[in-house]
Amino acid sequence: MSLTSAPGATGDIRDDAYDVVIVGGGPVGVATAVELGLRRLTVLLVDGEDGVVRYPTAESIDTASMELLRRWGIADAVRHSGFPADAPRDIAFVSSMTGYELARFPRPANENRRDTTHGCSPEGGVWWPKFWFDPVLRERAAAEPTATLRYRWTCDGFDDSADGVTIRLSSTEHGHRTVGARYLVACDGAASTVRKALGIGALRDSVDVRARWQGAFVRLSALRHHIPHAPAVQYYLVNPRRMILGSLDGGDLWRVTYPLKDGETPCVDDVRATVADAVGSGLAAVDVLDARAWSGDAVVAESFRSGHVLLAGDAAHRMWPSGGHGMNTGLGDVANLGWKLEAVLRGWAPDSLLDTYTAERRPHAERLVRRAWHNYRADNAILPDPTLDDPAADQARDRTGERIVATRQTEWRSLGVQLGVRYSNSPLIVPDGTPEPPADPELYVPTARPGHRAPHVALADGRSVLDLFRGRFTILNLAPATDSAALATAFHHRAIPVDEERVDTAAARESYQCAIALVRPDGIVAWRGSARPVDPESVVDQVTGRAAPN
Repeated sequence: MSLTSAPGATGDIRDDAYDVVIVGGGPVGVATAVELGLRRLTVLLVDGEDGVVRYPTAESIDTASMELLRRWGIADAVRHSGFPADAPRDIAFVSSMTGYELARFPRPANENRRDTTHGCSPEGGVWWPKFWFDPVLRERAAAEPTATLRYRWTCDGFDDSADGVTIRLSSTEHGHRTVGARYLVACDGAASTVRKALGIGALRDSVDVRARWQGAFVRLSALRHHIPHAPAVQYYLVNPRRMILGSLDGGDLWRVTYPLKDGETPCVDDVRATVADAVGSGLAAVDVLDARAWSGDAVVAESFRSGHVLLAGDAAHRMWPSGGHGMNTGLGDVANLGWKLEAVLRGWAPDSLLDTYTAERRPHAERLVRRAWHNYRADNAILPDPTLDDPAADQARDRTGERIVATRQTEWRSLGVQLGVRYSNSPLIVPDGTPEPPADPELYVPTARPGHRAPHVALADGRSVLDLFRGRFTILNLAPATDSAALATAFHHRAIPVDEERVDTAAARESYQCAIALVRPDGIVAWRGSARPVDPESVVDQVTGRAAPN
């Protein structure tokens, strides 16, 4: 395989006005371009780098993200990525790479991804390294005629006014450009210059959440033939120092990460020696293709909006990679923000609708940041212990393995936070009086309670009910005798796009517990009832932010 991806488009910028300018060409920025492009908004994405993926990160794509990719028509592309579809995705904790297995968390291969959700989704989580994920996402964005992607263009600054944003851009090849946009979306990462320019602060629970780690992209030729362990997508080493090896291609390419000690600033030779010491002397060589130190954190921005500028992804929330929630939370931001930008720009919702972006996404991001921080602390509690490599230490290994299972399995059992998004207190949600279900980060219990993700139900033709939701408001009629026309008419009178779908199955009625469900463009139930709403106009006005809630 090629050890880098292809560069992004680097041409000139010829238009001087857009609906939205996106700063940042990582997965969340490109995903924003896809979502807005699908909505036929004019979009310009700029990134100061060339778009080449040289260092792989964020391999875990969770179930909620795969459902979004499914709506975009690219979820099945994972089957053709450079990571083998039939490779096991097990997580193995080992005393050392040449020692003993302490615990294992089995997970299905990508080709069996739907087995991970136990019938709760038409999708499932996958392992999709950035070498292959980013190009698929970028190709999808480039296919939208109203979306323009430009790499090697730097955002030098911006001015926000009553009418929109003026953005100053520069390119070594093409010089300076000034473009106008109604809105700017900052997807420029954890060190977001846009967020800093806005003066938006960030909240951190404790200074203890920060730490430095070393990362390395390495080739370990025939590693699997030199170790006694069964195949796994990740190996967590206890000895000789805590380290994580993550497979990138099911073969010789790995991403290695390990915590740095105070004052430790390794050079490439130091990294090579550390990895060689960890994997054992059986390998001929450790080929370090790239090495980067990085800092972890657990922070959420105080607001995700300032005027005509909005934050998404790591610019809005930074979390430890433990659990793989970072990029996936950013993709959830995109689903929430995309339809709201369209609503405001098309004129069928007020600008204040965008204030609900912070109101809905910030609590969810806080929940995920805490979850990732919990996972990180649990892993840090497992310390190096040379006795675990003693052939006679069976009891010590058993005790350690039991402790690992008890404290670490929650990282790979997170369907409750993946699919259990809840905006129940949002002003856009019409409550139905039912009690809020418990928030279990591991266990997902489907519910169509307003403010929650619309549940998956398998249809007779092999599709999911989720496939009926095409990024617009959807009136889901579940009872043939129930008339939903008045609700549809209320949308039409306000020139708001809406779809009507009839699903006459007992399974759907059992899952949704209603005759009619109104599902938002991001797949969240906004209202449900056993009959048409008494005042359809007020329901439409509330769920679109046109009126204050009752």
